[in-house]
Amino acid sequence: MEFDNLKEMWDKEKISETPEISMIQQKEIHLPLERLRKKMRNEFWSTVVFFVFIILFFIFKDFHFFKFKVYCITLVASMMMVTGFYFFKFFQLYRNMGDINLSTKESLRDLMFQFKLNEQYYVSFYIAFVPFVVCEMLLIFDYVPSLKMIEGLNFILIFVGSCLLMLTVLYLFGKWWFSYFYGKNMRKIQKIFNDLK
Repeated sequence: MEFDNLKEMWDKEKISETPEISMIQQKEIHLPLERLRKKMRNEFWSTVVFFVFIILFFIFKDFHFFKFKVYCITLVASMMMVTGFYFFKFFQLYRNMGDINLSTKESLRDLMFQFKLNEQYYVSFYIAFVPFVVCEMLLIFDYVPSLKMIEGLNFILIFVGSCLLMLTVLYLFGKWWFSYFYGKNMRKIQKIFNDLK
Protein backbone atom coordinates (compact mmCIF):
# COMPACT_ATOMS: atom_id res chain seq x y z
CA MET A 1 0.00 0.00 0.00
CA GLU A 2 2.76 2.46 0.93
CA PHE A 3 4.70 1.45 -2.16
CA ASP A 4 1.73 2.43 -4.35
CA ASN A 5 1.54 5.82 -2.63
CA LEU A 6 5.24 6.42 -3.21
CA LYS A 7 4.94 5.39 -6.82
CA GLU A 8 1.99 7.74 -7.30
CA MET A 9 3.86 10.64 -5.70
CA TRP A 10 6.89 9.92 -7.87
CA ASP A 11 4.77 10.00 -11.04
CA LYS A 12 3.16 13.30 -10.03
CA GLU A 13 6.47 15.00 -9.28
CA LYS A 14 7.76 17.08 -12.15
CA ILE A 15 11.48 16.88 -12.68
CA SER A 16 12.76 20.15 -14.01
CA GLU A 17 15.86 20.29 -16.11
CA THR A 18 19.00 21.68 -14.58
CA PRO A 19 19.68 25.14 -16.01
CA GLU A 20 22.52 25.08 -18.51
CA ILE A 21 25.44 27.49 -18.59
CA SER A 22 26.13 29.17 -21.91
CA MET A 23 29.44 28.66 -23.73
CA ILE A 24 30.37 32.31 -23.12
CA GLN A 25 29.82 31.94 -19.38
CA GLN A 26 31.78 28.67 -19.39
CA LYS A 27 34.73 30.49 -21.00
CA GLU A 28 34.44 33.26 -18.39
CA ILE A 29 34.61 30.64 -15.63
CA HIS A 30 37.46 28.72 -17.27
CA LEU A 31 40.05 31.55 -16.98
CA PRO A 32 39.70 32.13 -13.20
CA LEU A 33 39.64 28.34 -12.68
CA GLU A 34 42.93 27.94 -14.54
CA ARG A 35 44.44 30.79 -12.52
CA LEU A 36 43.31 29.09 -9.31
CA ARG A 37 44.84 25.78 -10.41
CA LYS A 38 48.13 27.50 -11.29
CA LYS A 39 48.27 29.22 -7.91
CA MET A 40 47.50 25.94 -6.16
CA ARG A 41 50.40 24.26 -8.00
CA ASN A 42 52.72 27.13 -7.09
CA GLU A 43 51.68 27.02 -3.45
CA PHE A 44 52.27 23.28 -3.26
CA TRP A 45 55.76 23.41 -4.78
CA SER A 46 56.81 26.47 -2.78
CA THR A 47 55.74 24.68 0.42
CA VAL A 48 57.74 21.58 -0.56
CA VAL A 49 60.84 23.72 -1.25
CA PHE A 50 60.34 25.59 2.04
CA PHE A 51 60.18 22.39 4.09
CA VAL A 52 63.22 20.90 2.31
CA PHE A 53 65.16 24.09 3.04
CA ILE A 54 64.12 24.07 6.72
CA ILE A 55 65.02 20.39 7.19
CA LEU A 56 68.42 20.88 5.52
CA PHE A 57 69.05 23.95 7.67
CA PHE A 58 68.43 22.04 10.88
CA ILE A 59 70.42 19.01 9.72
CA PHE A 60 73.54 20.93 8.69
CA LYS A 61 73.43 23.82 11.17
CA ASP A 62 75.66 23.30 14.19
CA PHE A 63 73.71 24.12 17.36
CA HIS A 64 75.28 24.33 20.80
CA PHE A 65 72.50 22.16 22.18
CA PHE A 66 71.93 18.79 20.53
CA LYS A 67 68.51 18.45 22.20
CA PHE A 68 67.43 21.74 20.65
CA LYS A 69 68.30 20.40 17.20
CA VAL A 70 66.35 17.17 17.81
CA TYR A 71 63.36 19.11 19.14
CA CYS A 72 63.35 21.42 16.11
CA ILE A 73 63.60 18.58 13.59
CA THR A 74 60.80 16.71 15.38
CA LEU A 75 58.64 19.84 15.39
CA VAL A 76 59.23 20.48 11.68
CA ALA A 77 58.52 16.81 10.85
CA SER A 78 55.22 17.06 12.78
CA MET A 79 54.35 20.24 10.92
CA MET A 80 55.04 18.43 7.65
CA MET A 81 52.58 15.66 8.57
CA VAL A 82 49.83 18.17 9.35
CA THR A 83 50.60 20.08 6.16
CA GLY A 84 50.54 16.80 4.21
CA PHE A 85 47.01 16.08 5.42
CA TYR A 86 45.77 19.50 4.34
CA PHE A 87 47.55 19.28 1.00
CA PHE A 88 45.78 15.96 0.41
CA LYS A 89 42.44 17.80 0.79
CA PHE A 90 43.82 20.64 -1.30
CA PHE A 91 44.74 18.17 -4.06
CA GLN A 92 41.19 16.79 -4.11
CA LEU A 93 39.86 20.27 -4.91
CA TYR A 94 42.62 20.75 -7.51
CA ARG A 95 41.67 17.48 -9.20
CA ASN A 96 37.92 18.25 -9.05
CA MET A 97 38.50 21.66 -10.63
CA GLY A 98 40.04 19.94 -13.64
CA ASP A 99 37.35 17.27 -13.92
CA ILE A 100 34.25 19.39 -13.37
CA ASN A 101 31.71 19.79 -16.15
CA LEU A 102 30.73 23.46 -16.26
CA SER A 103 27.67 23.02 -18.46
CA THR A 104 25.07 23.15 -15.64
CA LYS A 105 24.39 25.47 -12.77
CA GLU A 106 24.30 22.48 -10.42
CA SER A 107 27.91 21.56 -11.23
CA LEU A 108 28.95 25.17 -10.66
CA ARG A 109 27.06 25.15 -7.33
CA ASP A 110 29.04 22.03 -6.37
CA LEU A 111 32.29 23.82 -7.26
CA MET A 112 31.28 26.84 -5.14
CA PHE A 113 30.60 24.48 -2.23
CA GLN A 114 34.07 22.97 -2.66
CA PHE A 115 35.58 26.48 -2.59
CA LYS A 116 33.81 27.22 0.70
CA LEU A 117 34.96 23.89 2.09
CA ASN A 118 38.54 24.61 1.04
CA GLU A 119 38.36 28.01 2.74
CA GLN A 120 37.34 26.24 5.96
CA TYR A 121 40.29 23.87 5.51
CA TYR A 122 42.55 26.90 5.35
CA VAL A 123 41.13 28.24 8.63
CA SER A 124 41.50 24.86 10.33
CA PHE A 125 45.04 24.54 8.90
CA TYR A 126 46.11 27.70 10.69
CA ILE A 127 44.30 26.64 13.86
CA ALA A 128 46.20 23.33 13.70
CA PHE A 129 49.43 25.32 13.89
CA VAL A 130 48.58 26.77 17.32
CA PRO A 131 50.35 23.94 19.24
CA PHE A 132 53.39 24.28 16.99
CA VAL A 133 53.64 28.00 17.68
CA VAL A 134 53.39 27.38 21.44
CA CYS A 135 56.07 24.64 21.22
CA GLU A 136 58.34 26.95 19.23
CA MET A 137 57.91 29.65 21.87
CA LEU A 138 58.71 27.13 24.62
CA LEU A 139 61.90 26.13 22.82
CA ILE A 140 62.93 29.74 22.33
CA PHE A 141 62.28 30.61 25.97
CA ASP A 142 64.07 27.48 27.16
CA TYR A 143 67.21 27.74 25.00
CA VAL A 144 67.86 31.48 24.48
CA PRO A 145 70.15 32.49 27.39
CA SER A 146 68.73 35.99 27.85
CA LEU A 147 65.16 34.65 28.01
CA LYS A 148 66.07 31.85 30.42
CA MET A 149 66.78 34.46 33.08
CA ILE A 150 63.19 35.73 33.13
CA GLU A 151 61.14 34.24 35.96
CA GLY A 152 57.85 34.55 37.79
CA LEU A 153 55.10 36.88 36.63
CA ASN A 154 57.36 38.55 34.06
CA PHE A 155 57.96 35.17 32.40
CA ILE A 156 54.24 34.42 32.24
CA LEU A 157 53.38 37.84 30.81
CA ILE A 158 56.17 37.81 28.22
CA PHE A 159 55.56 34.19 27.22
CA VAL A 160 51.76 34.55 26.89
CA GLY A 161 52.16 37.92 25.13
CA SER A 162 54.67 36.44 22.66
CA CYS A 163 52.39 33.47 21.95
CA LEU A 164 49.38 35.73 21.40
CA LEU A 165 51.39 38.00 19.12
CA MET A 166 52.65 35.07 17.03
CA LEU A 167 49.15 33.55 16.81
CA THR A 168 47.65 36.89 15.76
CA VAL A 169 50.31 37.30 13.07
CA LEU A 170 49.68 33.71 11.89
CA TYR A 171 45.91 34.30 11.72
CA LEU A 172 46.21 37.61 9.86
CA PHE A 173 48.78 36.16 7.47
CA GLY A 174 46.52 33.18 6.75
CA LYS A 175 43.52 35.42 6.01
CA TRP A 176 45.61 37.67 3.77
CA TRP A 177 47.24 34.71 1.97
CA PHE A 178 43.92 33.07 1.12
CA SER A 179 42.29 36.33 0.04
CA TYR A 180 45.28 37.47 -2.01
CA PHE A 181 45.96 34.19 -3.80
CA TYR A 182 42.47 32.76 -4.23
CA GLY A 183 39.83 35.32 -3.26
CA LYS A 184 39.80 37.41 -6.44
CA ASN A 185 39.29 34.45 -8.79
CA MET A 186 36.76 32.80 -6.48
CA ARG A 187 34.78 36.04 -6.35
CA LYS A 188 34.72 36.17 -10.18
CA ILE A 189 33.31 32.66 -10.35
CA GLN A 190 30.82 33.50 -7.55
CA LYS A 191 29.65 36.56 -9.52
CA ILE A 192 29.06 34.47 -12.65
CA PHE A 193 27.18 31.92 -10.54
CA ASN A 194 25.00 34.66 -8.98
CA ASP A 195 24.25 36.12 -12.43
CA LEU A 196 22.89 32.80 -13.70
CA LYS A 197 19.12 32.59 -13.76
